[in-house]
Amino acid sequence: MTSNYIKIAFALCFLVSVCLAKPAASGDEEIKDLPTYLKKFEKLDLEKALANERVLDNYLKCFLNEGPCTQEARDLKKVFPALAKTLCKGCEEKQLTSIKKAFKYVKAKRPEQWDRLVKIYDPTNANLNKFLGSS
Repeated sequence: MTSNYIKIAFALCFLVSVCLAKPAASGDEEIKDLPTYLKKFEKLDLEKALANERVLDNYLKCFLNEGPCTQEARDLKKVFPALAKTLCKGCEEKQLTSIKKAFKYVKAKRPEQWDRLVKIYDPTNANLNKFLGSS
């Protein structure tokens, strides 16, 4: 059961952070092939992840630098530079749909936290709006 929560948390964390671009700190690995990297998250249940408020709170606190980060959350931060450059260009439709669903959920249900995430990871709001507005 705990393993499922970790997988769900990891999936949510990934989806929430996927388009919030922030340069990686020195020493972070750069993801060279984002669509391939994203494939490892496709089997995770997005619905369960979004419905779990405790998991969502923990990951949002991590992304907002207000709480501790699990290893999975730290690993997900490596996605930011690739997204800043590509806006998920080359990603499969299923990947794009899941990412947008997660972002729209957080934006609608947690607007204050969403706004703070955007200020941290996409201060001009150019990349995020472009991604969410694309079909």
